[in-house]
Amino acid sequence: MQRSKLDNDIEEVLEMFPKMKLEEEGKVKTLLGEVDIFDGANMYVDSFNIKVIAPPRYPYEFPKLFETGKKIKHIADRHISDDGSCCVCSLQEENLVSQRGITIKSFFLKYVLPYLANQIYFDSQGKWANGDFEHGNLGIFQYYSELLKLENITEVIEFLSVFNVTKMYRNDDCFCGSGKKLKRCHQDTYNIFKGLSKKRREIDLLELKILEKRISKKIKEEEL
Repeated sequence: MQRSKLDNDIEEVLEMFPKMKLEEEGKVKTLLGEVDIFDGANMYVDSFNIKVIAPPRYPYEFPKLFETGKKIKHIADRHISDDGSCCVCSLQEENLVSQRGITIKSFFLKYVLPYLANQIYFDSQGKWANGDFEHGNLGIFQYYSELLKLENITEVIEFLSVFNVTKMYRNDDCFCGSGKKLKRCHQDTYNIFKGLSKKRREIDLLELKILEKRISKKIKEEEL
């Protein structure tokens, strides 16, 4: 019987992380065990007990990381839920990467290890190595605010609403109003937004509109 790509990829991860093992329940494949974290000088720093669940649509869906040793507080401010599930990146990045495809090995190297190393950094420094990311719809606003370099949520919503229904071409004038062609200005920004799935874009727009109403209500209450 021919082995699947997932089986081959899991075998490669198990060779790379010998303290991990594979458990199978029906069609669900889970890697669990201990991973060691090393610093830039390849010196051992700490170890974490984790499990990683392979997704049904592998490799076009993100694996799920859980911290099982409770070495990290299971709270939102540590980007970890009560059940130990870990938020390793923004929902938008997850969406973009999933559509291109991500192997179990890449997930470990690009997300699991940096996430755990960042937790160690937070414990020693009281802050995140690359800055923090907000939760919920505030996190959605932060993502698009940084992407578009806009601080006003209404402007962010207006831009995204136009992007969602209007196709722009390389030689069109850039949406930022610079007078330059899109290809010489914000082509990469536009490509990122269009690279998101339609479902992700629609959910994000809805969440941003909910947040906008909440901000507007708060401002009116403060003015009374």
